[in-house]
Amino acid sequence: MEDKKAKILIAEDDPAQSMMLEVSLMNAGYTVVTAANGKTTIEKAKVEKPSLLFLDMLMPDIGGLEVIKMLKADSATKDIKIVALSNLNKKEIIDQCLAAGALDFLVKMLFVPKDIVEKAKEYLKK
Repeated sequence: MEDKKAKILIAEDDPAQSMMLEVSLMNAGYTVVTAANGKTTIEKAKVEKPSLLFLDMLMPDIGGLEVIKMLKADSATKDIKIVALSNLNKKEIIDQCLAAGALDFLVKMLFVPKDIVEKAKEYLKK
């Protein structure tokens, strides 16, 4: 069941990309929290308890794959739905993310803001 008041965490170190996602999701009625590196993503996931996390794979300090593993291993964050984001459209990377517990993998250069809102609705129904 979709929850329009769902909280979504955007973990993205590119300020322009982060802002685009944040504005699109806020305009659709979601509460949005942002993080610009892996360490902050883990901290905010524990404190904010988002329903959904859009996670860039190439983050400063702790990479996205490691963040997925850490969040899924922690009882406080294991149920957060994680969607991996990257421009690295390689099967090996996609498979690693999904095996670690990501719900899906989106190639950033292939989506527009409207698509991300539709994807958020879809993921929150799962």
